[in-house]
Amino acid sequence: MIETDSPAFVAFEARLRDWLHHDRGIEEWRRLARLDEDTALVSKFQAGFAPRLHALLEALPELIDEALVLEAYARVAGASPAGTSRVAAWDTAMRELLVTACARLGIPETADQQAFVRVGVDSVGALLDSILWSVPTVEEDYTPGAGECAAYLDVTHAFAGRDFFTRTYGLFEDHLVQNHCPGSAYARVMLAHAWRACTGTPPPTDAEV
Repeated sequence: MIETDSPAFVAFEARLRDWLHHDRGIEEWRRLARLDEDTALVSKFQAGFAPRLHALLEALPELIDEALVLEAYARVAGASPAGTSRVAAWDTAMRELLVTACARLGIPETADQQAFVRVGVDSVGALLDSILWSVPTVEEDYTPGAGECAAYLDVTHAFAGRDFFTRTYGLFEDHLVQNHCPGSAYARVMLAHAWRACTGTPPPTDAEV
């Protein structure tokens, strides 16, 4: 791995930004986060953001504890009117868990920390909405169809085995250039828990589809 303060790293970053702008049409600023022999990992966040986000999520176990998520979903779904989608009930449950967890830590709802986590919840909810395309509602009996199970696997196995929050821009100077969401490991956990909450079944595996 090339040190971030080395002349070679700095020069590569300048050329890479020019390539991203002119060849890939990326208008937003990108930082070269890591460079090794084969891969250039870029980020839209300043250095230090990922560790702070991970520390925050570790301090909010309510959001990644399956039992708590299932309990919150069941409570919200049971109190929701007929016609409420299961994904919407999960979203409400997660937002309630987030507010409660942040209140425990003294983090106000207007704080950036909550906003960062809400963006992650929104992203997982959007993915689940696209996967559960039959839009199951809270009052109906429901079993996920084969197509929905396949869609879950398509999302979680997307892009040559990389996770679904990794975007690949292509090859630049023999390096695979990727933009990796710093919270993707937690998002994968949230998606698996959301699937179980909304379908009542374990997340699909390759052997089952």
